[in-house]
Amino acid sequence: MSTWTLFADGPGYTSLFSDFDTTFWSAVLRISEALVAAAPFLVAGAVVAGLMRGMVGPDRLRRMLGVGHWSGPFRAWVLGILLPICSLGALPVARELQRAKVPSGTILSFVLVAPVLNPVSIIYGLSHIAVGTLGYFAIGTFVVSIGIGALWNRLISRKYDTESTEKEKVPRYGVARLAIAGDAASRSLVGPAFIDYGLALLAVGFLGAFLPHGVLQTGLTRDNPLAPIVMGVVAIPCYVTPTDVMMHFGHIVQDGYSLGAAFALIILGAGANVGVANWLRRAYGGRAVALFVALLIGSTLVIGLTADRTIADGQATVADHTHAFDPFTRLHQIGPNQANISWVANRVEKEMRIDEKYGLGLLAIVMLTGTALTLLGERIDMSRFLVDKPEQALDGTNKKWDLVLSSNQLICAGVFGVLVFAVLGLYMFYPTPDEVLDEITGIRVELYSAINEADLEETRRRSAQWKLRVEKLPTSLLIRSGDVSDSQRESVQEVLYGLKVIERTLVEGKHQEAKMLINFVESVHRKCREEFRSSR
Repeated sequence: MSTWTLFADGPGYTSLFSDFDTTFWSAVLRISEALVAAAPFLVAGAVVAGLMRGMVGPDRLRRMLGVGHWSGPFRAWVLGILLPICSLGALPVARELQRAKVPSGTILSFVLVAPVLNPVSIIYGLSHIAVGTLGYFAIGTFVVSIGIGALWNRLISRKYDTESTEKEKVPRYGVARLAIAGDAASRSLVGPAFIDYGLALLAVGFLGAFLPHGVLQTGLTRDNPLAPIVMGVVAIPCYVTPTDVMMHFGHIVQDGYSLGAAFALIILGAGANVGVANWLRRAYGGRAVALFVALLIGSTLVIGLTADRTIADGQATVADHTHAFDPFTRLHQIGPNQANISWVANRVEKEMRIDEKYGLGLLAIVMLTGTALTLLGERIDMSRFLVDKPEQALDGTNKKWDLVLSSNQLICAGVFGVLVFAVLGLYMFYPTPDEVLDEITGIRVELYSAINEADLEETRRRSAQWKLRVEKLPTSLLIRSGDVSDSQRESVQEVLYGLKVIERTLVEGKHQEAKMLINFVESVHRKCREEFRSSR
């Protein structure tokens, strides 16, 4: 085994350094892709933070999260699995909890679990990963998030956190609640928070610029004891959405790669990012951040290495390779005619999903509104909507439209609303199997054309689009019928295998063999189509 095999030396690996155009525009592309992927989750996080400020209030938040009680981190864990947000979307919520004087360790438990285990990722994971394997990692996530939160509360919170001494002010009537919620949601994405998001995206760009293409295609197998460490190093600066991390997790499990590497990607890639570390540094200083990073990396690697030695799943060896992690790396080559912002915009637009388009539009509206409110400063004063005594909230209002809810009723209504939002998002993200198969029809034709023309870049792009859609079929069927058969799952895996083989063959320069494999890919596609068409 060569020295580089411990890290990776896949067939697509080029070199550690590349030309300026490939390095720079790969970074721009990765940053753009991360921003687009994060947009729906950022909006969701801002909305949740606004609702916490305007509808729930600091006092209810403290009671709900058990401030002063040992169960605080556990309650935050439960809250986290109910909200469909990513690691960037968790930051507005975390700052609102901090404003409400919730202990910082309890906040960390929420931040670490919400991007990993939430309604969207759990549904996606159940349709692609064995329940036992998914359960093992859910328990691991629970241990990491609760353990770090509890230790942080004992070691750091008592030193830095202060209890609220000011009397809580509440909105005077219903419209005031909405105004304060909207103001808080808009402002949550600007100001110092913008620096946290910017640093997280710059870290993604740095990884996309300097992590060589193909470097992760091998070396992440179970027989490489350094696989969890390698993935940990890569995962720290990267950004992964809840759905994407479950997709990568599914690839790792199904292809027999290191489960320790999978857990490192889940916790360090999806559960935390550079923005979270900067937020902690700003609030608690460098030593506290060092403690957090040490606890996070240490516990993740211990559980990951244990998983590789206790769960028998897969037979991949160092000789095998995968393209599952290519989206984290630099592109293979960017030509002079592609080295411009127009090429980046066109490529991102072609791969953008409908939920990402709406999310990006809403994100722009929220950030523009927040910027305008910040620039206007004291001219937009929300304090006039607040009163000291709750009894005054009923004066001069129409009780029909300003119902007084108890804490439990408000929490139940909020949880129900979030779950409804999550379900609607699932149905948008996972269209019906017929719609997915119709989308694949056009992609299939373009892929075969690219293979016949030996266009490697177009082949990779169309293959990635096909994989993304065919992987949606089990989840799409599961949320509509409640069941996915083994034969249906196997048909999806056969398509993924066929696409993997045909792409690898073209990478190796075997053009004629790749053309001959078109018939094989077409046959497994027809089988997959029949499996899911017959399920109606």
